[in-house]
Amino acid sequence: MKNIKNIMRNRYKFIGLAFVATSMLLINGCETTDLSVQPDPNFLNPAQADVDFFLNAIQIKVANIHSGTEGRAENGLAQFGMEPVRIQHGFGPTYRENYDPGDFDQIWDDAYSGVLIDIRTMNPVAEEGGRFTHIAIGQILEAYVITNLVDLFGDVPYSEAARGEEGIFNPIVDSGASIYEAADQLLVTAIGNLQKSEIALPTNDLFYGGDEGKWIKAANTMRLKLAVQSRLVNTAESAATINSLVGGGQLILDFADDMQFQWGTNNAAPDSRHPYFDQNYDGAGPSSDFYTCNYFMDLMANQYNNVDPRIRYYFYRQQSDYSGADVITKECVTDVSIPSWWADFPQYCLVPATNGYNGLWGRNHLDDDGIPPDDAFRTLHGVYPIGGPFDDDSFRLVSGSTAVSEGLAGAGISPFLLAANTNLMLAEAALTMSTAGDARTYLEAGVRQSIEKVAAFGASLAAGSGFEATPAIIDAHIANILSAYDAADATGKLRIIAEQVFIASWCNGMEAYNTYRRTGQPDNVTPAFVVENPGPFLRSMWYPQGASDNNTNIKQKANPDTPVFWDTNPPGFVN
Repeated sequence: MKNIKNIMRNRYKFIGLAFVATSMLLINGCETTDLSVQPDPNFLNPAQADVDFFLNAIQIKVANIHSGTEGRAENGLAQFGMEPVRIQHGFGPTYRENYDPGDFDQIWDDAYSGVLIDIRTMNPVAEEGGRFTHIAIGQILEAYVITNLVDLFGDVPYSEAARGEEGIFNPIVDSGASIYEAADQLLVTAIGNLQKSEIALPTNDLFYGGDEGKWIKAANTMRLKLAVQSRLVNTAESAATINSLVGGGQLILDFADDMQFQWGTNNAAPDSRHPYFDQNYDGAGPSSDFYTCNYFMDLMANQYNNVDPRIRYYFYRQQSDYSGADVITKECVTDVSIPSWWADFPQYCLVPATNGYNGLWGRNHLDDDGIPPDDAFRTLHGVYPIGGPFDDDSFRLVSGSTAVSEGLAGAGISPFLLAANTNLMLAEAALTMSTAGDARTYLEAGVRQSIEKVAAFGASLAAGSGFEATPAIIDAHIANILSAYDAADATGKLRIIAEQVFIASWCNGMEAYNTYRRTGQPDNVTPAFVVENPGPFLRSMWYPQGASDNNTNIKQKANPDTPVFWDTNPPGFVN
């Protein structure tokens, strides 16, 4: 395996070259008038392009699809998944108004005009050169992107997508089920390609540094995810696939094998930092429009009468004294009446102080009120996974401070496939389908993998603070969770597994969004704050505005509540 430090040292020299290659491909795809008499030696066409440049561009674009783009973290899968399920706050006041179709244009363009076209263009060059690992990585990333589009939108173009050179400019919409089947086969093919002899490994594998064994685990884990996701519509087939994959022993079950994208610390030309860091810690004015949802912070602060050891790694509190907050923000804490259906849940902005950990300032679900001047109070993202500061009770005002060196200076990660989530998926499957293994054992492994990963990631900042997640603290917290699990009925057990999926999926929101729609758990999430009935839940999202305007085969939904193919649960199952 290549040394990851060398990979990252070389990463940025490829970014500019990949940008040139991609830009030239886009220009070449437009109708132009050829004014050059002689061939331009600076013009790069696909036949001349280096497959490493293509692979670099593909990986970076997929990271943008996951975590958003520079200055726009809200347009990535992570945010779209976290907001409906009360991890990040989503503006409302109804689900229909939570998003506009145009909010999804960027992720759609990145997927179809970016990733899929680059993969289609790279593959023939890689095939000719015997670069099978390049092809395999592209296949795995393609499967990741297209199945997430299904999970987000439902039926989308695939079989005819990215085929403009064949004159297909209005690709048909394929069923989500057929896309899942195609993606599963693509992953099987990728595993075969990873096992072939080749001329050379990629020089810029930004996920695994050329370790083909870890890519095989990633592909198998993706197949597991598709099987768990489809369990309501293909129960017997899903169970057989899950048992086969568990028996094969090639899954991401230890965080050393996690599939994640490493961001850098460069803040200009290009900005290589985690997109969430850019919006939390670098700006002349308000850091962003982000609020973490009070439900999620309360879940972590008051879980089983115990503070979750991950909380100081996830969040950074800027204030400890909120005595004047209602005056400064005009409409917080005391000036807003709590609706009758909200009585048992946290207040408007401030999560109640418990267990000696106070100062969490967020917002309630679907509260669409204007943003008050609360930058100095708002709880920000911490060291994990965006590379911000560790919360050591220093309570510094850092919001919008242009504090480019805060914490790890933005050298965060985009968590794609984590051992924690693998174990928790297996816990769900074992509990609901009686697949191989013990649900309680998987639950324990999932929580432990998550906490230990988070603690290791933030270890350099937490060391010596007195607030580190020590082995004793981790063991005690896991014991509390298992005690609650043992005392619960079947519904309660599934709720606990789902809660741990939510917590492990911080800044990886599609895992939580899918779990919620699939299981209906947690069933004790906070309701909408402004209106008692916010309308049907977002069982899928609007089609992007550009797609519905420009593709005659895509008809915009009447309401973003159409279940995706694997969600066979009844209307009102989630809210």
